[in-house]
Amino acid sequence: MRPVRAIVLAAGQGKRMKSNKPKVLHEVLGRAILSRVMDAVSAAVEGEGLEHLHLVVGHSAEIVTDFVVNNPPLCPFSTHLQSPQLGTGHAVMQVMPALDGFEGTLIVTVGDAPVLQSNTLAELLATHREKKAVITALSTVVPDPKNYGRMVRDQDGKVRGIVEDKDASPGEKLINEVNTGIYCIEWPAAAAGLNSLSCDNKQKEYYLTDLVAWAYHSNHVTETMVLTDFREVCGINSRVELAEATVHLRDITATKLALESGVTIVDPSATWIAPEVSIGEETVVLPGCYLIGNIQIGSNCQIGPFTVIKGVVKVGNNTTINNSQVNNSVIGDGVKVGPFAHVREGNVIGDSSKVGNFVELKKADIGHHSNVSHLSYVGDAVLGNHVNIGAGTITANYDHLTKKKARTIINDGASTGSNSVLVAPVELGVEAVVGAGSVVTKAVPDGALAVARAKQANVEGWSAKRKAGALTKS
Repeated sequence: MRPVRAIVLAAGQGKRMKSNKPKVLHEVLGRAILSRVMDAVSAAVEGEGLEHLHLVVGHSAEIVTDFVVNNPPLCPFSTHLQSPQLGTGHAVMQVMPALDGFEGTLIVTVGDAPVLQSNTLAELLATHREKKAVITALSTVVPDPKNYGRMVRDQDGKVRGIVEDKDASPGEKLINEVNTGIYCIEWPAAAAGLNSLSCDNKQKEYYLTDLVAWAYHSNHVTETMVLTDFREVCGINSRVELAEATVHLRDITATKLALESGVTIVDPSATWIAPEVSIGEETVVLPGCYLIGNIQIGSNCQIGPFTVIKGVVKVGNNTTINNSQVNNSVIGDGVKVGPFAHVREGNVIGDSSKVGNFVELKKADIGHHSNVSHLSYVGDAVLGNHVNIGAGTITANYDHLTKKKARTIINDGASTGSNSVLVAPVELGVEAVVGAGSVVTKAVPDGALAVARAKQANVEGWSAKRKAGALTKS
């Protein structure tokens, strides 16, 4: 099998985005457009591995390069500056010195098509190899071909060239099979064609599309693969198109989860799930959910309604998360979260535990069968098994003078009464109890009761005296 490299064209400015951010760094379902394209290319040859990814940058080159350095593809990569930007052919020319000695297949794709699927690229590569083509172009049929390059075929149905919109004749403008800007190219067989490109056209640019005509007239094998759904390869040129692509990717993801994973998504139009999210069988996702990131959710769970899960999150089986937000945490089996809980970063919640309404967690390690049922803040804390946290309990973890945070340790079987404050660093022993309304500043031994509050005093007749005083003043 010949080795495979990729060339991703990401030099465009994207003026219609009306943004200071480079077009390819705008996000679709939580990930940059460029990242999604690089992921699709890498996954297309996952079995044999992508040898190298060449990224052509131009507009905001430093910003785009820094982004890729910090968010690299799953293979070695390099960036190549295109300045000035003189067309797609000129962009690929910038990579030619790095291809010296390479003999294999190039997957060339635009960098602004976030819905592009890896299986589409894999099929394109397979077609290219099967036909032993020098160049195979991915085409699609669109309702309105304006601004697209037209696929011009000969009498035998073979594509003999691609004509850009501005150079097309009136008859060619009627063609609705269009170029997607995605190809498989054999190298170095196509090098001569790339070197022969000219800018003798209305845009005075070097078109990569002209490589098809060169191959056809040079008696090389040229092939096309027609993509059924044109929305998959629509480039992003405006925020309207960005929104449309987001909706389409959402719909693709929902369909895959339903058909391939046995997930019930009650209202796909009101649910946003990123492609990276994995969900087990018989899990139900209710409306209003937003699941974005590297998220793993087990089987027989119920997520939502109106739940946000972001970042790197793992959820076990038989868990319910209702009307809550979860970030960068691990949640075990049989856990109940919410409603209205805020699970911030760095938490581990053990099996069969509960995090109830209006509870906030931050860097808390909670054992099995423990309950933080309502109206509490637990931060920088370790809770053992079978711990019960009473309503309104606070782990006071932050010293505003030193700007440091300290940990609270609550051992197995311990419990706190309502409206307790545990001033860290502090530890509650095994089966220790904190009386309601207490402010605990010292360790509580195993099995002990800690009471730290003023002694109650009752003033008899207080209500009558208060009313009499009010009447006298009036």
